[in-house]
Amino acid sequence: MRAWIEEGRPHLPVDIEPGITLAELTRRVQVARGRPLRIDELPALSDSDGALCGLWLATDDVDIILHAPSESRLHREQFILHELAHMLLLHDRVDDKVEYVTGSVLPDMEPATVIKALARDSINDEYERRAERLADVIATYIRSQPVSRFSEIFG
Repeated sequence: MRAWIEEGRPHLPVDIEPGITLAELTRRVQVARGRPLRIDELPALSDSDGALCGLWLATDDVDIILHAPSESRLHREQFILHELAHMLLLHDRVDDKVEYVTGSVLPDMEPATVIKALARDSINDEYERRAERLADVIATYIRSQPVSRFSEIFG
């Protein structure tokens, strides 16, 4: 089901159905993008007065989602879903505000590595609103139960 697609907008061909798990969605995004996806907590994000909750980095060979720490599983999941939504909506290909940063921004990255980074601190940006809206839709899918065969037949 691709009910989350906005008419006429480019998107990654990933099916998302009620009852999908975050792990399964992550696996499908990796397969569709043809590259591994790493998800890590980055405590430094919480030092930025809460303005930046997550960051998606697209290196030459791997996608990386970095998210702020949270004691709430649902809050953490929403950070990750928002970044996955950017991937699903192909914002690394259609957004002219994608920034290029080097490993000097992140100490664990090779200095020569050039990274496409999607990180904004304003939800008023069109791409941010779309990603957050899709993250909300996916969150409802994750929290809903898949329709059983019994329910399909007997209601």
